[in-house]
Amino acid sequence: MLATAASLALAALAAAPLAAAADVGVWTSAGSSGVVCIHTALLPGMRLLCTERPHTHTSYPANANTNGELSADIDLLNGADINGFGTWTSKFTARHVDTNPFCGGHAQMANGSIFHVGGDPFGNLGPNPTTDGIYADGRQGRRIYNPCPAGSAADCVGSWTTLPSMTSQRWYPTVATLADGSNIIIGGTTVNLDLSKLNASENNPTYEYWPAKTGDWPRQLDILSWAYPYMLYPMVFVLPSEKVFLFVSNKTVIIDPKTDQLSFTVPDLPVIDHAPWIYPYTPTMTILPMTQANNYKFTLQVCGGSKQTTADASPMCWQISPEDANPTWTRVDDMPNARVMVDSAILPDGTILYVNGAGGGLAGGDAGDVLNAYNPVMIADLFDPTAATGKQWTSLAAATNYRLYHSGVVLLESGHVVTTGSEMNNYDDFHKNKKSDCKPYVKQFNADCTSPFNTNIERFTPPYLQRAERNGRPVISKAPTTLTHKSTFIVELSSSISNVARATFIRYTTTTHQTNTDQRFIELKILYSTSNSLVLQAPDTAGRAPPGNWMLFILDKDGVPSVAKTIQLQLGDAVTAAVPSGATPFTAPTGSGSGSNTGSQKGSAVQTAISSVAGALSAAAAFALPFLF
Repeated sequence: MLATAASLALAALAAAPLAAAADVGVWTSAGSSGVVCIHTALLPGMRLLCTERPHTHTSYPANANTNGELSADIDLLNGADINGFGTWTSKFTARHVDTNPFCGGHAQMANGSIFHVGGDPFGNLGPNPTTDGIYADGRQGRRIYNPCPAGSAADCVGSWTTLPSMTSQRWYPTVATLADGSNIIIGGTTVNLDLSKLNASENNPTYEYWPAKTGDWPRQLDILSWAYPYMLYPMVFVLPSEKVFLFVSNKTVIIDPKTDQLSFTVPDLPVIDHAPWIYPYTPTMTILPMTQANNYKFTLQVCGGSKQTTADASPMCWQISPEDANPTWTRVDDMPNARVMVDSAILPDGTILYVNGAGGGLAGGDAGDVLNAYNPVMIADLFDPTAATGKQWTSLAAATNYRLYHSGVVLLESGHVVTTGSEMNNYDDFHKNKKSDCKPYVKQFNADCTSPFNTNIERFTPPYLQRAERNGRPVISKAPTTLTHKSTFIVELSSSISNVARATFIRYTTTTHQTNTDQRFIELKILYSTSNSLVLQAPDTAGRAPPGNWMLFILDKDGVPSVAKTIQLQLGDAVTAAVPSGATPFTAPTGSGSGSNTGSQKGSAVQTAISSVAGALSAAAAFALPFLF
């Protein structure tokens, strides 16, 4: 019966009008990452940095792709044209890191490098741990990955630099880059947290900075003691005021990094059938796009996670603007597909793509431990913050890879999105194929069992790129490589200026465990235009736009973005570009706006078919699961 329902739904999708079906996006394979992308960072030149856990479980040998190395620098294009729409076959290069970074925290630094702190205590290097050595304990580790700069040769790869150790151990900390270019490091535990054997003395309820401040550090954060054990990977964001927003469970504290004074001006998130809003009931929090239309308002949105009354995932989404005079949590439209371990990617048109995760259960477990979560969610869901209540969500095409615990998502310069990771690739062995020789997790390596380690990269072509393939897209021929706040600058285009509607700026991403302190979207003001150029204005403050690598997209009136140019936003004095001769004040073409055209016009037949497919797949995978923690 379930197979019949799914078949009928797929048939309905195939029978839907082609023009409508073309607006749901396309998923394709993009090669191998070499390692499981538990920690993923975007690098210049369409590259990723990925880091995994050592394969120390007795069931699994060391990663043969990398001879046990934990890190890989991945060339996504590997010779393909960034301006094209063909397939990719990525190429990875193993990179050595001195201490075990698994389950650490990270952020993009002001210079575009990746700052990664903390980690895990154990790990073997190479196929024979006895002779090939053991990774050093990474819990006190501080390390920087130095990528090749934008414009480097295609075969250039970066390298790790080891810094002096921290004074305390951190497993599951959060890191964010501040307005002054320094980094704040918050929380974690001193050992791998076991929710069945809690010991509050293992908590590390403190914070510190890099470069280190003078004085007594780290310093206590009582909110992290209060929240234990629901304080791992706290949600941390730099505010326009340059203060730091810190959210755990359902409470918030604001840290002023200039004085280290704390304030408690944000009310608690209401408790309405939701487990603590943090690992292992993992939701995701995202900064909504800051645009001219919303006067660059800073608003956070948290979505997904687990219900309190059942083991099922929650569809809820809430928003708050923490620097309002009277900040208030506001519930917005529920996600059409409830998810725990949900990831988000802000797209160039100002919509937000939600992917990955499960329909129930929670995060956590050893590689291959598929009992913790159930019903992988394959459908991609698109949130439009400019849409009216009741119409904010659109469901798009379904992915083919399960992305459960230890997955991620990244927006790329090409405008594509890739999903990565997951250590539950053996999900079907237990839940679908009922292999008697494959336990809920593999206790002894068996060639008949599926490896849990997913190194497949899957690329999503959003609807705007489907339109680009049919009708073309803006083309940036020249842009600056560096920029300072409040500066004006010139961008040249080889495509028509008459169809240009917007310029958007998105910060490079790092992501792990649904924690992403880096990504944010700012619409830039277009001041003037000529027949082949635009004069733009950079973001106003480093609190709103922290320094680092950003992607500049130019969009046409149909919401189709260019391939991005990477610009490093730096601290420094503003520079005013000379307005070109003949330039006139910019006016967007009629019919364009700051909203999205990314998928809101799909036919009802396609929507109904997608919903039917999702329901059939979910029902086929469902089973009873007790609430474990």
